[in-house]
Amino acid sequence: MEERYRLIGGPGSPYSLKIRALMRYRRLPFDWLIRARVGGEVAHVKPPTIPILHTPSDGFYQSDSTPIVEYLEQRHPEQRSVIPDDPGRAFLNFMLEDMSDEWATKFMYQQRWHDAVDQEFYGQYLGWFREGPAPRAKVDATGAAMRDRQVGRNDLVGVSAKNRPVIDRTFQTVLGAFETMLADGMFLFGDRPASADFSFFGQMAPGAHAPGAAPIMRAEAPMTFCWLILMDDLSGNEAGPWRDADQPLGEALMDLLRLCGDAYLPFMQANAAALEASREEVELEIWGTHYRQRPFRYQGKCYRILRERFAALSSDDRSRIAPVLEETGCLPYLV
Repeated sequence: MEERYRLIGGPGSPYSLKIRALMRYRRLPFDWLIRARVGGEVAHVKPPTIPILHTPSDGFYQSDSTPIVEYLEQRHPEQRSVIPDDPGRAFLNFMLEDMSDEWATKFMYQQRWHDAVDQEFYGQYLGWFREGPAPRAKVDATGAAMRDRQVGRNDLVGVSAKNRPVIDRTFQTVLGAFETMLADGMFLFGDRPASADFSFFGQMAPGAHAPGAAPIMRAEAPMTFCWLILMDDLSGNEAGPWRDADQPLGEALMDLLRLCGDAYLPFMQANAAALEASREEVELEIWGTHYRQRPFRYQGKCYRILRERFAALSSDDRSRIAPVLEETGCLPYLV
């Protein structure tokens, strides 16, 4: 009998949405459990983030969405893989997945916890999933506490009025890239979704409910808005081929790689430098805006792993993607 996983997360977590959709697409059997409803079962799991994937046969708990993706690839290598089979394109997919998880998440957070109308909505949203069914007063009290906690983390994430032009432009760039992609295809790397597709789905999906972001998405990116609905459950989609390694990457993917070169990689490099120098702030210019936030240690680890993965590619694989990385401004941050 095929093992049935337990996926412990929350409907307000973009990383939970990412892994839930990915597992549905891969047709991996699992039960979906809300983190707040499982008591202290996962109190020992590090890092203390969601989602958490539990493998009942050996009692193993895996947290952090990208390691979960890789864990499932190792356990089910032949079952609708989400990693391109060409090593060079697999690296580009990994870099885009990381950019979504570590940089696009800024617009996801801003769309929930910067403006008062969004704060109020998402506080009630999370309060109900934590307490409901329950009297409205109890839901509101829990929601207010969760709202205040999340708003208090804006500085750590980099969400501020001064950084807003950079974060808004990131959002517009991502929406524009996916609208371009959806004119003639469904996914970034071919006729099947890669882990980067699921990561962008996870970061964009909360905005589809946010009072501020949802009207923008419906007006400016209606195809992307519909794509988010479809991405939540691709279990009925057949897995088509990956795009051949000698074919052009496509305009949408190039736009996202330019976003890497313009914003995400410069930030990751500056964050790593700030951590190394024990500075209290990360400061850099992005698109003519002076961007500032507190350094984030986990993102320093992500940048190190990204550079190590690039270095681990064979010389042939590196040489094949180097022109694209150079054209999009990414290469100097990887070597």
